[in-house]
Amino acid sequence: MKSTLRCYATHSSPDAITCYRFSAKAEFRHGEMVYVPMLIQVPAPAQPPSVTIVNSLNDVRPE
Repeated sequence: MKSTLRCYATHSSPDAITCYRFSAKAEFRHGEMVYVPMLIQVPAPAQPPSVTIVNSLNDVRPE
Protein backbone atom coordinates (compact mmCIF):
# COMPACT_ATOMS: atom_id res chain seq x y z
CA MET A 1 0.00 0.00 0.00
CA LYS A 2 1.19 3.49 -0.78
CA SER A 3 1.59 5.93 2.10
CA THR A 4 0.39 9.52 1.85
CA LEU A 5 1.61 12.60 3.74
CA ARG A 6 -1.01 15.03 5.02
CA CYS A 7 -0.54 18.02 7.28
CA TYR A 8 -2.98 19.56 9.75
CA ALA A 9 -3.30 22.53 12.09
CA THR A 10 -6.00 23.45 14.56
CA HIS A 11 -8.19 26.56 14.65
CA SER A 12 -6.62 27.46 18.00
CA SER A 13 -3.00 27.03 16.72
CA PRO A 14 -2.99 27.55 12.95
CA ASP A 15 0.80 27.96 12.82
CA ALA A 16 1.53 24.67 14.63
CA ILE A 17 1.58 22.21 11.72
CA THR A 18 1.44 18.48 12.47
CA CYS A 19 1.99 15.99 9.67
CA TYR A 20 0.98 12.35 9.43
CA ARG A 21 1.84 9.62 7.01
CA PHE A 22 -1.29 7.62 6.22
CA SER A 23 -0.39 4.01 5.72
CA ALA A 24 -1.73 0.53 6.34
CA LYS A 25 -0.33 -2.61 7.84
CA ALA A 26 -1.25 -6.11 6.79
CA GLU A 27 -2.73 -8.35 9.47
CA PHE A 28 -4.03 -11.88 9.33
CA ARG A 29 -7.52 -11.93 10.90
CA HIS A 30 -10.05 -14.74 10.94
CA GLY A 31 -8.26 -16.59 8.17
CA GLU A 32 -8.00 -13.56 5.87
CA MET A 33 -5.37 -10.94 5.17
CA VAL A 34 -6.73 -7.45 5.92
CA TYR A 35 -5.11 -4.02 5.72
CA VAL A 36 -5.55 -1.90 8.83
CA PRO A 37 -5.30 1.87 8.20
CA MET A 38 -2.95 3.76 10.51
CA LEU A 39 -1.42 7.18 11.13
CA ILE A 40 2.27 7.78 11.74
CA GLN A 41 3.25 11.24 12.95
CA VAL A 42 6.27 12.58 11.07
CA PRO A 43 8.21 15.86 11.22
CA ALA A 44 6.72 18.62 9.08
CA PRO A 45 8.78 19.10 5.92
CA ALA A 46 10.21 22.51 5.03
CA GLN A 47 7.63 22.77 2.23
CA PRO A 48 4.58 20.94 3.63
CA PRO A 49 1.68 20.07 1.34
CA SER A 50 -1.50 22.10 1.81
CA VAL A 51 -2.50 22.23 5.46
CA THR A 52 -6.01 21.24 6.52
CA ILE A 53 -7.45 23.17 9.46
CA VAL A 54 -9.36 21.00 11.97
CA ASN A 55 -11.00 21.65 15.34
CA SER A 56 -8.73 19.14 17.05
CA LEU A 57 -6.00 16.73 15.97
CA ASN A 58 -8.25 14.07 17.49
CA ASP A 59 -10.48 14.66 14.46
CA VAL A 60 -7.79 13.24 12.14
CA ARG A 61 -8.53 9.61 11.30
CA PRO A 62 -6.88 7.13 8.98
CA GLU A 63 -8.84 6.32 5.84
